[in-house]
Amino acid sequence: MFSDQEDVLFSDLHLKEDVLYFFYVGEIKADCLNQFVAETLGKIHGRKFECISIVPDIMESYPHRNIMVINPLAKNLYNQTSRKYSCRMGAKEFACEVSRSAAVRRLAEMLIARQGRLYIHVYESLPQLELCQLPGTVLLGPEGSISSIWNNKLYQLQMLSGQVPLMDYRICKNVRELYAGVESVAQEWSEGIFVSRPYSAAGANSFIIRSAPELEDQEPLSRDTYFISRYVPHELDPTVLGVVGNEDDVFIAAIADQEIENKNSFRGSAFPSSLSHKEQAEVREHARMVGRVLGRSGYRGIFGCDFIVDNQGRIFFVEVNARKQGTTMEMCCTLENALPPGAPSLMEMEYHAVVHNRLPPGRQEIKEAIQGLFWRTYNFKVEREVVTNYFLPMDEDERELFRQVRQKGLEHRMIIVEHPGHKRCVMPGSFLGRIVAVATNREDLDRDISLGKFMLEESITIRE
Repeated sequence: MFSDQEDVLFSDLHLKEDVLYFFYVGEIKADCLNQFVAETLGKIHGRKFECISIVPDIMESYPHRNIMVINPLAKNLYNQTSRKYSCRMGAKEFACEVSRSAAVRRLAEMLIARQGRLYIHVYESLPQLELCQLPGTVLLGPEGSISSIWNNKLYQLQMLSGQVPLMDYRICKNVRELYAGVESVAQEWSEGIFVSRPYSAAGANSFIIRSAPELEDQEPLSRDTYFISRYVPHELDPTVLGVVGNEDDVFIAAIADQEIENKNSFRGSAFPSSLSHKEQAEVREHARMVGRVLGRSGYRGIFGCDFIVDNQGRIFFVEVNARKQGTTMEMCCTLENALPPGAPSLMEMEYHAVVHNRLPPGRQEIKEAIQGLFWRTYNFKVEREVVTNYFLPMDEDERELFRQVRQKGLEHRMIIVEHPGHKRCVMPGSFLGRIVAVATNREDLDRDISLGKFMLEESITIRE
């Protein structure tokens, strides 16, 4: 299980003389995007590129060679228990561990000396990824400090006030103000009060209540600043993926509907959106405005933008994800199967945005749903510690899944990706797997997702 390098848990590097390499740093869930990055770099530089992926994920099998695994928590758990644990790391902590890894730095310096430069592709740009400060590295993503500022929800609300429709909100500088704020709005905001810390994602660091006494159930509360906003009852949670080339050049890829459990926890997405044509046009323009504001601040690259649509058809901004988000791979595959050959991919657009401060020519936006193409994803997280009974291997990657339905005549197909493998202990909050379904109709998607959930549930035993 262990690499012979002290700070690397697993490594299977095998470098070729006639290939140029780039790094991917992030969770395995976005590793699939690297095939598009490799093609982009090859197209631009006229050389073959391959990826070296540096990930925290503990798996029985990885999707390709040249994987480096860094996860001190999993390594410590193995040393203490002799069990192989699948456990998530915080993005900032992982960026720090990668940057201080002697093995990673030696490899980076060797590749820079050999190639002249080293591209580093990331899921999320973070200031803690100091590896990008090495001379000769090129970050394929927005600048880390700008991303970090924009992922602060209070900053988003202040910067986008008057630009997009916002829900009523209040800022609470400490827990005392939080209690007072909830009490002051509880009667007026009778449908619910959304409470969040400035940095939150996928339901973490946020919750929904109706009164101040319910805050007692959320203890221990942090000393950090909170904000509260009116919870608006709604059925649709559209999400938009875009690319910022500059403040005047924003590309909108497509709109999907998020699947939200327990009013606040993201679990997946579905395409095409169920919004009306008019609502989709409005959401697109709101997202484009967000992209322009991002661009004015110096942000360059892919971003996500989430909204809700209430029961009266009113649209409200929820948040910006100043990074790639859960639909990025599916959006790449959607564009590939919808646009003419040669149209730039999302990864090619991000490259030009970051390197050239503009988007490439030939880009085309999808204005309407694509005839006969539906997809849905579901992220299967575990809430208690479980042990896997067997491995659910991946038959093919997502890109091939889309091609089989779009180009080869299959009506529907489902795959499970990123299963950790046989006899793995999976910690609470970790992914057991991700289900991806593609079909020519929406009904088959729902059946395939249900089958995927059943297969994942059957693959585990809950640890007592």
